[in-house]
Amino acid sequence: MEIFLFKEEQRHNQWWLWVILIISLLAVLIPFSYGIYSQEVLDKPFGDNPMSTEGLIVTGIFSVLLMGFIVFIVARLRLKTKISNEGIYYCYPPLFKKWKKLCPDEIESSEIRTFNAIREYGGYGMKRRRKYGQAFIASGNTGLQLYLKNGKKLLIGTQRKQAIDAAIKKMMNP
Repeated sequence: MEIFLFKEEQRHNQWWLWVILIISLLAVLIPFSYGIYSQEVLDKPFGDNPMSTEGLIVTGIFSVLLMGFIVFIVARLRLKTKISNEGIYYCYPPLFKKWKKLCPDEIESSEIRTFNAIREYGGYGMKRRRKYGQAFIASGNTGLQLYLKNGKKLLIGTQRKQAIDAAIKKMMNP
């Protein structure tokens, strides 16, 4: 049985992300609701080229369900990281459910570093940039930067920099 030196699970906890998602959901819900109200209660066509009330209902329901699905996926997103003597494991469910493993012999070097998620990677999530390599970032601005022997770079975000640093040192120097 494998003993883990480090385990962490992070969520997307940026307040502005939730504000954008809620505003987007309302931006879909309110116009369709008003359009249905306008056509059914006020008996006034909604817009210059009005759609039937049934069309508004179907399109509105589809749009709200789509936005609701996006909110659901973002709410379920997690960055999971584990480190044992055998390697570093990471996954990003529900988008990337299968655990990836990096063995110590694949790693050239590592460091804990501060980064700017927007400037360096274009935001949070699973990102890949030519200059900076691949990144898995759920929140914050601190991560484990790995330099691999194949020349690639991988950044895994963390909220526990001292713990991950101790675990990576122990894994690399058993």
